Amino acid sequence: MNSRQPVRRIEAYRQIQLERCGSWDESVHVFDEDSALAVEMALATGRPLLVRGEPGSGKSQLARAAAQVLNRAFIAEIITGAQDGQDLLWHYDPVARLYDAQTLAAEAAARAYQQEPEEDEAGEERAPAAAAQPEPASQQKKLARFRKKKTLQQKRQNLFKAIGLAAARSDFPGRTGDELHPASWISPGPLWWALDWASALRQHERCRCPFYQPPVCSSLPPEEAAQRGTVLLLDEIDKAEPSLPNTLLEVLGNGSFSVPLLGQTISAPPGCPQPLLIITTNEERELPPAFVRRCLVFQLRLDDEQRLRRWWSRQPFQAEPFHAERALVKWLAERGELHFAQQFAAKVRERAAELLLRDRREARQAGLIKPGQAEYLDLLLALRNMTQPGASDEQLALLERISPFAFSKDRQE
Repeated sequence: MNSRQPVRRIEAYRQIQLERCGSWDESVHVFDEDSALAVEMALATGRPLLVRGEPGSGKSQLARAAAQVLNRAFIAEIITGAQDGQDLLWHYDPVARLYDAQTLAAEAAARAYQQEPEEDEAGEERAPAAAAQPEPASQQKKLARFRKKKTLQQKRQNLFKAIGLAAARSDFPGRTGDELHPASWISPGPLWWALDWASALRQHERCRCPFYQPPVCSSLPPEEAAQRGTVLLLDEIDKAEPSLPNTLLEVLGNGSFSVPLLGQTISAPPGCPQPLLIITTNEERELPPAFVRRCLVFQLRLDDEQRLRRWWSRQPFQAEPFHAERALVKWLAERGELHFAQQFAAKVRERAAELLLRDRREARQAGLIKPGQAEYLDLLLALRNMTQPGASDEQLALLERISPFAFSKDRQE
């Protein structure tokens, strides 16, 4: 077993102001007790945290908030159906390498062409200037032999053939063989950055066509933040082919992976914490059972009654009888206030939540996509930008008209 490592505790129910990070806008996050414990357990065990839940329930933001609270470097990768497991480790671009080899060949051809004899108007090679003057018989014989040589076109064909062979051997006059070394076309992937930021940065600077570099999302320099560890978000893994979870299984089992073209093995440097890996799924595709077994699983449900009861017990109105739907309305209204402080009256935020729950019930009964927290916040954002501050009556009237645009996502007959 590994030596005991203390785990940093995450304070629940504290408002966290999330800074802008790359394409991620500023936002607000509040850990509840369950989500805080899930992240802490993932840190304690070194296991990935698989977050299940509806789209728009805040799964991705959980990883970003964990990185900010832990003061770690944040790395995010949205998974697509075109990706395979190799893309998470490193990316090799042979097409770019071939293009650079051809460029070097063209440069060599241009230099060689400048050194070739010029042609006369008839298309024949022009003899040296001395041969154009009346010459003795011996010089005329030399001129005849000169003209019998291969034509300039044939010479050039042979030249390009030789250059092609030289490109394959990375052998160009006056140049080093390192110019076409494969390392110059290897770009580190998200798992490389997460495991060893320093070596990923070195390889990134060496690569001629880097395709990925994490944004800076910490007040600390990224290298310093990475020394404290990293948080890697793999978003929507259910879109991936089976090879991607299988690659993760191998890397997680070994704690490292190899880059054969470099002859290197990538792993976390001594003394550096293992990355916190947070993976989200929208349940569009079944994940391999062996992969799920290697993860801790956190179910993020909007209407989780146990979570709502714990939240209710901390509120000023806790003496009131608990009702799950009423508690969810109050909870959503509180989230609305966190994101849009003092811009809506409580009755406006609560009415928006009631409309959301009504549409969720209808969608559940019809087997359609249920709107969630993201749609609720979109509705409040539209309301803020379409009405005057404090105009509660106008806002309540407009809510009824525009809520279907945010909540009803399925085609209607």
